[in-house]
Amino acid sequence: MTLLSWRLAFLLATAAVPLINGRVTVSTQPAQTMNGIGASGAWWPNNLGQYPESVRSHVADLLFSQNHLGLSSYRYNLGGGGVWVGTPSRATETFFVSPGVYNWSADAGGVYFLRKAAQFRVPQLTLFVNSAPPAFTTNNRSCAGGIVDALIPDYAKYIADVVTHFKDEGVIFTHISPMNEPDSSFGTNDTPCGQEGMMVTPSQRPAVINALRSALDNAKLHTVQIISDETSSAQQLLSEMPTWLPAAAPSLGAFCHHQYSFPSDSLVEQIPAMVNELAPGKETWFSEICCFKAINSSLQHTDPAAPQTFGAGYQPGMVGALKLGNMLRQSFAVIGDVHFDWWTALSDGIGCDPVANVTCIMADNENGYNDGLMYYDNRFASNGNFAVYLTKRFHLVRHFTHFVRIGAKRLPVDDLPNNVQGLASKDSKGGSLILMNMSPNTIPVDLSGVTSLGMFHSAVQTTASADWETIRKAVDAVPGLSITTVLFQ
Repeated sequence: MTLLSWRLAFLLATAAVPLINGRVTVSTQPAQTMNGIGASGAWWPNNLGQYPESVRSHVADLLFSQNHLGLSSYRYNLGGGGVWVGTPSRATETFFVSPGVYNWSADAGGVYFLRKAAQFRVPQLTLFVNSAPPAFTTNNRSCAGGIVDALIPDYAKYIADVVTHFKDEGVIFTHISPMNEPDSSFGTNDTPCGQEGMMVTPSQRPAVINALRSALDNAKLHTVQIISDETSSAQQLLSEMPTWLPAAAPSLGAFCHHQYSFPSDSLVEQIPAMVNELAPGKETWFSEICCFKAINSSLQHTDPAAPQTFGAGYQPGMVGALKLGNMLRQSFAVIGDVHFDWWTALSDGIGCDPVANVTCIMADNENGYNDGLMYYDNRFASNGNFAVYLTKRFHLVRHFTHFVRIGAKRLPVDDLPNNVQGLASKDSKGGSLILMNMSPNTIPVDLSGVTSLGMFHSAVQTTASADWETIRKAVDAVPGLSITTVLFQ
């Protein structure tokens, strides 16, 4: 191939593709009222608690400040003590000593970041539990067991006591999840577990939820809402919901789901219909997801819209970010969730040694995991590397936290170009249209028909080469593998 023909082929391959549909339109009829976007504090505070104060404070600023990510929701992991957990960094300490007796100096790292979230006035603070302390479980461990029926009221009172303690010091929990992924105990009694976990059978779940509601009310914590049940997969929650949700619905603030089976749009469309049938009026929350890789390995590094499955694979760039963007689209536009939480804000699952090779932090590898918005070096104790590394996922989520605000109305978007996904919302501060280009090509967009969001003001764009770049001119195209938020007033 001659140099001229090579250049011609390159230009043809990277040129803007033609607009397949007509003008983009945004409905004037709201689909739902949005209610928070967040991430969890599991289990990285166990490690970050050992970092210098300057680094910990900087991490809190990155997560909670409106100058950076500005999470509107933060999930605090109430630890079960880590008994029989074989991974020390996942063995979160418990406050529980005995009924009514607590060690409030436990879990110093987790409490540090919880207090920071409260100081930054993060509007939603959720307390979630992977396992009750061993005193309440069938095997007296923090995993591989279940909840003891007779001790459910005592377990509920323990949670209410924790919430009251933090309320007294000015940290206000707005939501509680008393059983995170109750479909698994996360281990066996033969081999130490990889994390805390507690089986709560469908028949037990109403008892846990209703007992907790009573305990909260007895403690005059009437405004604290219970969210549940955070089952791991869509298929399982659809099969189990009819057996427990009607009996628990009066005590629930919202129904929560995870989606580690990475289901299709057609399957997840069944979730809101079933919730509406079994618990009319209850909102749905997507409260945890991470750790995705393409089912077709040939698409892993190129196509963020390709079907995914659970597994290893570290992708800090735009493809990994847009895979999360696709899940946000499914959550808000297909299921109609009002709230979305990513699994963990920070992770040590880089899959490479950033001290030995500083460039590896921004390169895909097959050893790490797509489970963090930011990453840190798990060798910090031995090599003194206290650096924190941001990914493109961090910046993509920032588009949502800043422009899909609590109280905003989501407005359906139609007539998008092929390979472009869109989400629109509007509140008293203005309107926003998030455009995610899932292809490597620049794609024209005709926004002249977008009148329901107001007048064009500016745009913010994240690409492979730019983070959070402000654009003042009208948007008529979106770069390949990018997220662009168009702002209206």
